Amino acid sequence: MRLPALFLTLLMATPLLGQLKGNAQKGRELYLEKCALCHGSQGEGWDWSKKAQPPIPVPDLAKAAPKQSDQYLFDIIKGGGEAVGKTRLMPPFGFDLSDQEVWDIVTHLRMLGGKTK
Repeated sequence: MRLPALFLTLLMATPLLGQLKGNAQKGRELYLEKCALCHGSQGEGWDWSKKAQPPIPVPDLAKAAPKQSDQYLFDIIKGGGEAVGKTRLMPPFGFDLSDQEVWDIVTHLRMLGGKTK
């Protein structure tokens, strides 16, 4: 009985997950490597208990990312803060990541915020 229910659940979730352009697991790995130092492992923002303080507030991505479009998140990761009219202290990662890898991170950010489409 449990197997059909699991299959039905996965089948219903597929269209929602299919709308995302990246792979959440790959995005998580890249996020932990490239983004977690400033944004925290769960997107929670800067760890204020650290000795070094950032020159600007670092947002809680689980709260901030759902308010932004996928394209905005792609642009700020790829081109840095200046690409979207924000501070240059958010560095661009387009020199280091392919477009697909950036989409993978965007997909991971959607999972942090609970948005799946």
